[in-house]
Amino acid sequence: GDQIVSGADDKSVIVWDAATGQQASKLEAHAEAVYSVAVEGSRIVSASGDGTAVVWDAAGAQPRAQLAGHGGAVLAAASAGSAVATAASDATVAIWGSDAGQ
Repeated sequence: GDQIVSGADDKSVIVWDAATGQQASKLEAHAEAVYSVAVEGSRIVSASGDGTAVVWDAAGAQPRAQLAGHGGAVLAAASAGSAVATAASDATVAIWGSDAGQ
């Protein structure tokens, strides 16, 4: 069914069932607050104050890749096709391969 995804100060990503408003799953891999989430198909990307973004398999609620390389908090993430884009507080933008963290 339809889902809504949110990031939280408790370092987690929450997947909600849109029909019931109930929590469907809680994704945990970050060391600091989650500032941004992007959803495309079965892929979720979360951006965090810990300087990383995580690519998740939404169906299995498992991380596919951790994207590290920014010099500051990752403030935004976007997903398009096979690429993930992140923007960070160090005034950098990175384009990554979605699965390999390239």
